[in-house]
Amino acid sequence: MILCAVIGVSIVSYLGLGRTTMEISNRALYNNGAMNLAENGLEQAVYAVNKAVADPSYNWSSHGWTTSGDEARQRWTGYSFGQGATGEVRAYVEEYTGGVAPKIVSRSIVTLGGSSAGTLEKWIEVRLRKTSRFANGLVARDSISFSGTNASVDSWNSDPDRDPATAAIPYSAAVRNDNGTVGSISVSVNAVAVNNADIWGYASTGGALPSVGSNGTVGPFGTATGTMDMSHVSTDFSASFDAVTFPTATYSNYGGAITTTISLPRGGIDTMAADGYYYIEADSVNFTNETLTITAKVILKLTNALTAIDIGGGSGALNINTGAELQVYGAGDIKIAGQGLLNGGTTAATANQPAKCQFYGTKTSGTQDIQIAGNGVLSALVYAPQGSVKINGNGDVCGSVVANSITCTGNAAFHYDESLANFGGNNPYRVSRWTELTTAADRARFSSKLSW
Repeated sequence: MILCAVIGVSIVSYLGLGRTTMEISNRALYNNGAMNLAENGLEQAVYAVNKAVADPSYNWSSHGWTTSGDEARQRWTGYSFGQGATGEVRAYVEEYTGGVAPKIVSRSIVTLGGSSAGTLEKWIEVRLRKTSRFANGLVARDSISFSGTNASVDSWNSDPDRDPATAAIPYSAAVRNDNGTVGSISVSVNAVAVNNADIWGYASTGGALPSVGSNGTVGPFGTATGTMDMSHVSTDFSASFDAVTFPTATYSNYGGAITTTISLPRGGIDTMAADGYYYIEADSVNFTNETLTITAKVILKLTNALTAIDIGGGSGALNINTGAELQVYGAGDIKIAGQGLLNGGTTAATANQPAKCQFYGTKTSGTQDIQIAGNGVLSALVYAPQGSVKINGNGDVCGSVVANSITCTGNAAFHYDESLANFGGNNPYRVSRWTELTTAADRARFSSKLSW
């Protein structure tokens, strides 16, 4: 009898163990299903956001979305996982009409069937970024470093209505936003060295957390000195550093290096192309105490592989008149000193939009040294995958920089132009940050948005 009792207890225990194992396995299976369902909600939302970018006539409401202000949400039901298990997913989109960094939160709920009745939930939050080369303020393959005690990064939008017929909005304290973005794909501990700068926005790396000094800040306006708002920091940043080449066109030949004071285009020599630009080819720009002035829309191809631009000290300067535009392509080093670069006015309120002055580094190996100083305010775009970029100054720096490494010296205030997220056409959004919300506190932030 005792032996039978032992055998009976053992059998019951094994049956209980088998049942528990089966339930754990069952929940693991549906846990994966819940994650797939949440991802499905994200995909639906990302599709809608990018569809609206490609087709301005896209109507969210006619595709099942409920909209209010800058928010949209939708719910999908009727998913069957077999064995009586069913699922639903809800998606919430913040800034659905387009913005610098739209946010999507997806919540999936799987209701189990049979004796394992219960629910499983997955919550995922993602941030989107445009795929424009200049979708972020400062982007590096290697490192970004700030020096000085009052350096800062913030943002504004010079073209919120995307209408070329309306005047651009200059940067000012009245229109500034805390959407400044700094990112390096490097995994090193010094990928983003904020030091004592204030990053009013977001800082991202490919691995290690940004380093912040006792007087530094990363986060929205109001973040305490010496701290990082972890909701504005990520360690999974990625970016593409595609090589650029000279635009294909028929160029006017300058006939050597530009070494004396001159205005481009040259009357009676340079001819405007059908797209409204003057395409001009020269060896380099190389002078001291001279001035190169751009008076129309000019694309300048510089063929010297060692030195593209070298504007020395004294009164040397590169000036872009109001209403003009300059695009420079070259593989050689770029150094603009002296009176520096003047893109329009001498203040942030009078300067041309950064997109009116563009530098493209075409070097594909080695290092392209780029040093740019502004004349009161520096307003420009720099894209140089092999570039070692150094920005000098104590004034306003407006625009975007993408390079191998970036060093910001002095106490410059860097202002990212959010309109650059659309630079180059109707660029789609991509996921820049993916986070699973696992704590009650994290989910509570969006509970009211995803509980209808």
